[in-house]
Amino acid sequence: MSTRQDISVRYTQLIRLFFVVVMTSCIASQSFADDIQKQLDEIRQRLEAVQHETEDMRGTLDDLKAENADWLTTKRAEEIKQLVYDVLRDAESRKSLTGDGILGGWSDGFFLASSDGRFKLKIGGLIQERLLLNFQRVATSPFFDRWRGGLENTRTRLNISGHIFDKDTTFLVQAGWGWLDPNAISGTPLLRIGPRLWDSWVKFKLNDRWSAKLGVFMLPFTRESLVSDQLQLAVDRSLIDYRLGLARSQGVEFTWAGDTTRVFLATSNGSLSLQGVSAAGGNPTPPWGALERDVDWAFTARAEWLVEGAWNQFKQFTSPVGSDNATMIGFAVHAQHAERLGGGGKKRDQVGATADISIHLDGMTFFLSGTIHNQKYLAVQVPNADWVGYVAQGSTYMTDTTEAFLRFEGGGVRQNQFGGDDLHILTGGVNWYLDKQGLKVTSDFGWSFGEISNGLANQMVGWRATTNRNAEWLFRTQLQLAF
Repeated sequence: MSTRQDISVRYTQLIRLFFVVVMTSCIASQSFADDIQKQLDEIRQRLEAVQHETEDMRGTLDDLKAENADWLTTKRAEEIKQLVYDVLRDAESRKSLTGDGILGGWSDGFFLASSDGRFKLKIGGLIQERLLLNFQRVATSPFFDRWRGGLENTRTRLNISGHIFDKDTTFLVQAGWGWLDPNAISGTPLLRIGPRLWDSWVKFKLNDRWSAKLGVFMLPFTRESLVSDQLQLAVDRSLIDYRLGLARSQGVEFTWAGDTTRVFLATSNGSLSLQGVSAAGGNPTPPWGALERDVDWAFTARAEWLVEGAWNQFKQFTSPVGSDNATMIGFAVHAQHAERLGGGGKKRDQVGATADISIHLDGMTFFLSGTIHNQKYLAVQVPNADWVGYVAQGSTYMTDTTEAFLRFEGGGVRQNQFGGDDLHILTGGVNWYLDKQGLKVTSDFGWSFGEISNGLANQMVGWRATTNRNAEWLFRTQLQLAF
């Protein structure tokens, strides 16, 4: 074979070998690609399966978490309740006094209480030290003192209150030393401070709305009278209120209390402030004996409407800085029928009515009241007597602890047989609250623009009788400690 043929044969073999290699490579490559795609498909399927399982597990965990959360919340609440109970029991045991389960301490006053809550005794007190200086410009005689003044313990008393057997049965006893004739109703005023009683009553809560009170208490008539002695705005109540307010008596009072309305209904032994109780002539501070000369019957009713605010805001006449706005309107009536004493044996009837409005703002107060009374046969020569009185007062805080106030009062009896009163008194002053109402100093100055008859004069308040106009002024300063 020639050399050219050999070369041609070899070339042909090489080409065939190349095609075989190429074809083999292509076949191998295709097979390898198919394997990879198959593996990727398997991985994708596994991932999808895992995702589905994860979602199922997440839903299950959420359900378990919610159930466990409720269980943990309930369990935690029980544990906290038990912890609070243990802490309170430990605190009670630490402050317990001698005896079995008796507790004591301070909570707006000193108190003793049983551990089961059935009994509680609260002990408080009131001390009012007063300086008075009175001046009359016109002397009635050469021997008359135009200047009169001095210091006095106007009120010194203990307040004992609490509940007994359960919280629905409460009581209050106020006893100590004070004026024996605070309303100056006696023909000859008892110008003496001695042992006396203020309030003394037991109160029963009948249901959520009704309660009944039995004993000695302030009759539910004028708002000035119903505000405690230690929560007044000026040094003392107005001169008008000491005559036209009904003061204290003994009887039974029913109270209905709603969210925005309160009603007080009382039947008593009568009001002494207009000399309507003969027994009060020798004992101006009730209680009186059951067979004493008082009245055949007496009835008092008062209704109050809360326009805005809360009832407890009207326990006092001040509205400290930061207080909410509050408005209350009150209206009351009174009637009594005296026993057949004096007046030529004629029956002595007495009928009265009063209305008032109180507005408390942030650091300011306004108060206005008007009162009328009609009396029959207080004396033989006076078959009819008409009393009229009004009081207007306001206050504003100058600082967080200093308050300025102004009050104007006027009125009296219309008939000349009782002196023809034409009372007009303007009083201005300042309260300095050292520790709210518990410790405060009150100073005020009053000027009389009218006449003050014997029927309106009251030496405890500081005003003496004078028939001359613009002839009297009064300065008072009082330190009060109340707890």
